[in-house]
Amino acid sequence: MPRTPQGWRFRPAGSGSAAIESRATQLAVGAFVVAAILTTLLMLGRRLPLAGEGSLGNIAAWCAGAGAGLAYLLAHLVETKRGLHRWRGELPRAKRIFDAFALTLATGMLAYLAIMAIARLFQLGFQGLTVDPVGGGVLAGAAAAAMTYIGALVGSRVTSESIALLATLQLFTGTMASMVSSPDASWWQLHFSQLGNEAGQSGYRFNVSLIITGFVLIALSNYIGNDVRRGLVARDADDPKLVRLLSWLFAAIGICMAIAGAVPDAENIVVHVGAASGMLVVFAVLVFVSLRRIVDVPRELAVFSLIVVVGIVVAVLLWVPFGYYNLTGTEFMAASLLFAWLTVYVRTLAAYAEPRGIAPSASGLDRGMAGVPAAPTNGERTAEDDR
Repeated sequence: MPRTPQGWRFRPAGSGSAAIESRATQLAVGAFVVAAILTTLLMLGRRLPLAGEGSLGNIAAWCAGAGAGLAYLLAHLVETKRGLHRWRGELPRAKRIFDAFALTLATGMLAYLAIMAIARLFQLGFQGLTVDPVGGGVLAGAAAAAMTYIGALVGSRVTSESIALLATLQLFTGTMASMVSSPDASWWQLHFSQLGNEAGQSGYRFNVSLIITGFVLIALSNYIGNDVRRGLVARDADDPKLVRLLSWLFAAIGICMAIAGAVPDAENIVVHVGAASGMLVVFAVLVFVSLRRIVDVPRELAVFSLIVVVGIVVAVLLWVPFGYYNLTGTEFMAASLLFAWLTVYVRTLAAYAEPRGIAPSASGLDRGMAGVPAAPTNGERTAEDDR
């Protein structure tokens, strides 16, 4: 019977697509009912605007954030129990708990910010509109149901690519929310960290977004390590020390970002700037180690990494000494390049991990027809066990 080069056989792990959709739909319906009733009770005797202080948008955002986060956590726990990502059983319990907490928090926060942004957009289109308790309950229920449905789907199939996307969206959405709500219209004349120095919701959103994004990157580190390990095993070049090194380097980027968010520039400039600079230093080391040590690393990743490093150097030079723009412009360009590289890096390693000669999208029926059994025998591990 045919096998992949590393001796793995393929079989599905976790719930099937129909079960995942059914669970997501059930959770969404439950979220609608709870959010609608809760919002109606909170609005009794009042009509609220769509956005702003004490608005329907605030209530809906909290309901949506809670629903999305809880749905993500429930789906993740169920799928883990059903055999998805068995490799995570090798991690310390504290790390598994931290990862689940970080990803749950990020999913909930992203849903919260998304509903807040949508409410503000609709308020601009329907100026002066207020909503009664029944209508508010329906709108809040719909928002909670939509975000809960998405959270359940994402939590059912956690991959390194989905976590990287979550980190990118979390940082982008949180920064944008802080920018548009900033009471200081001239913040950009200093630097992005100025957003975190402000009192009120603007500073809170920026700093919390940095912290949560850092947590997500820490959670992502082991998924990246697992992808590298699978790719190395497939090439008969298993190197546990390299896998641990890459995981720790990637986690260090997240740790530095979380520290930068937890210690704003105004509180301790040395710690804040040190953490921000540390991200760039660790990034450079990660790129160097990845390109030098990973066997058969794709040439495209090497070229793109070089482009990103050169781009960051050029971005700094345009600030000092040329003075083309200020520090905010430099930070914007560097952050954009770093997260573009992050996306390409994660997706490249996910593809690198796929056993060569086996189409990752093949269905269980196709694999069975190809002569590959649907279940392992004699204690053999499956490729899905390590995903």
